[in-house]
Amino acid sequence: MKNLIFSILILVSSSVISQQSFELLISSKQNEGFYFTFEDIDNDFISFGGISTEFGAHNSNALIVKYDSFGNIINQKEVIKNDTSFGLKYGFQKDNGNYLLFGILTDSVSSHDYNITYVCEMTPELDLVWEKMHPLPEPFNNHMLINYLINPDSNLIIQGKADSSMYGYNDLLFTMIIDLNGNLLDFNFYEGWKDYGAYSEMIYNHDSNAIYFFGVFVRPTSFSVEWIEMDLDLNITSYLTEIDEEHQILDPVSIKKIPGDRYIMGNLAIVEPGAYYDLYLKIMDSELNTLKDTLILYPERTSMASYNGIGFIATNTISIPTFVDITTNYPGTQFFSVHIFDSNLNLKGVKEYGGNTRYWFFDMLVTSDGGCLLTGMVPDYEGSWNHDAYVIKVMPEDIFTFAEETPFDFDRDVLVFPNPFSAEINIQTVRKNLTFNIFDVAGKLVFSKEIDQIPNYTLSTGNINPGFYFYTIQYENRIIQSGKLIKE
Repeated sequence: MKNLIFSILILVSSSVISQQSFELLISSKQNEGFYFTFEDIDNDFISFGGISTEFGAHNSNALIVKYDSFGNIINQKEVIKNDTSFGLKYGFQKDNGNYLLFGILTDSVSSHDYNITYVCEMTPELDLVWEKMHPLPEPFNNHMLINYLINPDSNLIIQGKADSSMYGYNDLLFTMIIDLNGNLLDFNFYEGWKDYGAYSEMIYNHDSNAIYFFGVFVRPTSFSVEWIEMDLDLNITSYLTEIDEEHQILDPVSIKKIPGDRYIMGNLAIVEPGAYYDLYLKIMDSELNTLKDTLILYPERTSMASYNGIGFIATNTISIPTFVDITTNYPGTQFFSVHIFDSNLNLKGVKEYGGNTRYWFFDMLVTSDGGCLLTGMVPDYEGSWNHDAYVIKVMPEDIFTFAEETPFDFDRDVLVFPNPFSAEINIQTVRKNLTFNIFDVAGKLVFSKEIDQIPNYTLSTGNINPGFYFYTIQYENRIIQSGKLIKE
């Protein structure tokens, strides 16, 4: 058994935006990343993931940070296991008030043989109560934990995929059951079944007599499957090759139950071959029949949060954040968006945040006060391979409030794309009575148009010559947004 050593990180920062919205950054000379966040009974947040000093074969440790509803840090610890690579993936608060955390680790410093499932219980002060480790059975020597549920017996069901070779990607589907004392009760391997996605979804059906898996799966006969049904004993009982004939499921996938025995599901979609990913949303009945769908187009390759990409806040308040699917070390900066839909997929509000760095979000938590807390990482600086752990919490009221009236420095509620543009410009907003103006480099007005359709409006720009331009958006004779554009 390897011993645990706790050490404190040196540099942290937080920025309280308002009483309910905030940002939190954990930064040092090492690489930090948050993968998951949960809220405890005292309305404090616990975010955790990994921390490492370099890339490649190296030692990495688990990072845990606890902070209050204002973003103020209460406690933080780096959990060190000598001669391993180690990270925490998911967790929650038990009925006894302690925290159950679980993830994966290696029996060496290699980052290619995560062959042990790690489970521990910690007090709210982040002191270790117990830990247990479960090596993979033969012939597996590497695995990934993808999703989890709590079953009716209060045991932990974990879904994942495993490889039988250190550098292989055979992605063989497995489930395991662990009780809340960390004991392994069962390990189920599904001969020939593969999970080709990294972020598939697992959910109980509306009758709670079956478990549904949504994602990119392959049957033993080697054809694609988008939905798998398992009984409560985790035996595969049914599957569908296509949930939707027009849109192939691409991960990450997120699905939530909503009132009326319905589901809302979101995943990425490719509208045209070779095109960027866009966001495809649909409402389904209890038999998975599509009742309504919509497609949100983006100018760049798009992603949802890897886990909990859809946040059901209330019947008519469903939050869905998206960000640019480009790794944080890539040069340049980006915005990320938070959308609010009603239960019939009508867009009620959308706002962009950021613009000064790149973002990657692994998880979204709907908080007890109805907010959305995004968990992930940002680069140390533009183009840096080093990254910092990052969370941001926004409220639905922030989305519905005009951008110029919020306390955020970097938020916009009118999305303008693509940039560069050619024959047209797309405007996405729920704001009314806007005027869109384009000026050349000399300040001469070359284009002006009233935006009279929401939430999507297309401007024909074929008469504008190629070159560099500026734009402004006016509301009630005042400029609320401006930026640069390039005409190809």
